[in-house]
Amino acid sequence: MIVDRLGRRFRNLRVSLTAACNYACTYCVPDGKRLLRAENELPATKLLKGVTMLQQAAGIDKVRITGGEPLVTPKFDEFLLGVMELPLSDVSLTTNGQLLPKKKDVIAESGLSRINVSLDTLNPLRFKQIARGGDLETVLSGIDSMLELGLKVKINMVPLRSQNLTEVPMMLDYCLDRGIELRFIELMRMGHLLHSNNFTSEFVSMELLLDTIGEHYEFARTDAPYDSTAVRFQIPDRGVFGIIANESEPFCRACTRLRLSSDGFLYGCLSSANKNYIGDLLDLPSHLVLPKLQGILVQALGDKKLAFQGEVTVMKLIGG
Repeated sequence: MIVDRLGRRFRNLRVSLTAACNYACTYCVPDGKRLLRAENELPATKLLKGVTMLQQAAGIDKVRITGGEPLVTPKFDEFLLGVMELPLSDVSLTTNGQLLPKKKDVIAESGLSRINVSLDTLNPLRFKQIARGGDLETVLSGIDSMLELGLKVKINMVPLRSQNLTEVPMMLDYCLDRGIELRFIELMRMGHLLHSNNFTSEFVSMELLLDTIGEHYEFARTDAPYDSTAVRFQIPDRGVFGIIANESEPFCRACTRLRLSSDGFLYGCLSSANKNYIGDLLDLPSHLVLPKLQGILVQALGDKKLAFQGEVTVMKLIGG
């Protein structure tokens, strides 16, 4: 096991299946252009071997499938079915939900039990303005289909001052009525927002968010797992919501996350642009991979910061 001086180690792996995305969300890309697949993206077989090797080298026991948008790549089915066969304690999926109706059968076949859907508004016009792609009705239909399959669904919402802050109560009502946990994600200083005035003008702090919710609901802070990214709150007799407070209450000191990009790079921290290529290692026999991989993991763990600082790296390229 590889551990740093704060007791942090890698337990959670986020695997980006592709850098491509069928949306161009305002807080993710600056120019409205949809992201394309990276050059030399690894096939599903190599990514699966990467997960297996990281299990052995670092003790990874949880995997989240991400992108870009993971459902747009043809290797999604193979990777999902393959990763569900591995001895992991948890596998989850983050998606914008646009293709969920088309992927319902393979998700059911896989036995996947939980999913996060990124959804920033319930207003069809505003949906188009923020996502710059897709349509709201299809996403809502996809969410319903996952609930019908019995999956545990969470919704991720990025509150923005000028675009959807007033919709927070509506979104919370929608989720509470369906037994869905809503996760608010504070705007992150990543990519084009790192040095942009738009970050300051659009940022919604946890304090402001709780004040907004408090006008409609009584709530109390509740427990969350030690390495959880979210601060969680209980609304009596209704349900739970969470806030991933990257700026207001960073979770860096307890972070156990590691990211594997679609083109074979490992990232130890969102606030560091440092990356290590492991794609070539995955061509080697397993007994030769492990010692080399452990050395890389020591470097990746050393990249972790004590507090979130942001980076020029585009989130969608490294698995959200």
